[in-house]
Amino acid sequence: MKALKSLLCVSLVLFFAVIFSKEALAEVAAPKIIKLVGGENFIMAGVASAGSEILIYLDGNFVGQVETEIVLEQIETSFNFQYRGDQKLADGTHTVMAVAKNKTSLVLSAPSDEVKFTVNLLPAPTLVAPDETTITAKTKPLIVGLTRSDSLVKIFIDDIYNGKTGILNNESNTANFAYKPFLNLSRGWHNVYAIAEDNTGRVSQMSEILRFNVELPMPAPIMLKPVVNKNTFAGEPFIVGLAKNDSKIKVYIDKKYNGEFEVKNHSSGTANFAYKPVKSLARGNHLVYAVAIDKRGKPSGWSNVVYFSTMSAAIAQSAQEEKSDTVAVIEEPEEVAGVKAEAPVISESSGVIEKKSDKQATVQPEQTDAIKKLSQQDEAGLEKIKSLIGNNTGEKTKASQGMINEDKSNQGKLKLSLVLFILFLVGVVAWLLWVNRELVKERRAQNEAEENAEKDKNDPLVGGQTDKLL
Repeated sequence: MKALKSLLCVSLVLFFAVIFSKEALAEVAAPKIIKLVGGENFIMAGVASAGSEILIYLDGNFVGQVETEIVLEQIETSFNFQYRGDQKLADGTHTVMAVAKNKTSLVLSAPSDEVKFTVNLLPAPTLVAPDETTITAKTKPLIVGLTRSDSLVKIFIDDIYNGKTGILNNESNTANFAYKPFLNLSRGWHNVYAIAEDNTGRVSQMSEILRFNVELPMPAPIMLKPVVNKNTFAGEPFIVGLAKNDSKIKVYIDKKYNGEFEVKNHSSGTANFAYKPVKSLARGNHLVYAVAIDKRGKPSGWSNVVYFSTMSAAIAQSAQEEKSDTVAVIEEPEEVAGVKAEAPVISESSGVIEKKSDKQATVQPEQTDAIKKLSQQDEAGLEKIKSLIGNNTGEKTKASQGMINEDKSNQGKLKLSLVLFILFLVGVVAWLLWVNRELVKERRAQNEAEENAEKDKNDPLVGGQTDKLL
């Protein structure tokens, strides 16, 4: 009987033990990790059963435990937990999991799913531009940003690897970078992100993704031949062309920035402009092109390139007008070859020019105004000379008359002096005629230079017809 009672007691104990064990196991469910932040000190959070403690295992080793907290929500009540590690982790891949333990029965739950994370001290790059506010028409926009010093940056455009920078260094431990895509991007929206990598092969996480738009370009200006007119000179020609209204024009001469200005709008929507260089250009060949920028700051491509020279430019009109006021106008005779330096016929007794030779008489009607003026000067000089030697018989002195009448030898000396004077006079007239001939030659060369200048002015390369634009 006693044996039967003992057997019954043991059976009841085992029954209740099994019942209570199933209930305990049913009450402890495996926790679930819902958030993990990796790093030197990782942070994890999750949900678990009420009244349980959460045991944390890192890389298979127990590192700590936390209790669940009640979180009241509108639909249901949950019990959350959060763990913050205080140990510094080495670089590399790590695994974390959690196990729930019932506080009363001390029954353990099944382990949660393992969560892997990578500890890497190399931070992700920071992209600065381009973004949604960037206004650009460049099909290869610069991608700029910041990264840890002693690292390179790999660029991904539209989720496709595009290229990388070199190793970047800076004393501040933060280096900046600017990367230009190696292929032209299509018009429209694109996205870009970056990843950093150092010399040891460590790779950062992906940077923030930026979106940007490549717009259609601003229409480029149309450049025309530079113009030289009365308002400027060859060293500072007017740079002229056409552009869209509301444009800012940047001018480049010999591939260097020279200046900028805003066009004056026209009712047609296309404005013409004239720009004078900020300083005189050196003599020689030059090139000029321009870029237009709209009100939002979007630039156009290069305009057409115009080549010009400051050596063969047309003479400014103002210079021609000034020269006409200061330089005497000398008309060249039609047949200059007919003029010869021959002495006029002079009377031996009175010293008066009686007439010119036949050859001179035939040329005289075709002489220019300058030759006539010289002839008048010659006659005035001869009249003055006659007055000096006493050719006017009405004003002869009595002393002279006495000497001639009384002494024939003195009269002979006077005739000799007269002959010498006539020879001197002939030399003077010959010199005057020679000077006249040199003046005619000079005027001929001047006329040829003016004709060449007129031809250059009509040459379209110099801007003979583009003066009308101004």
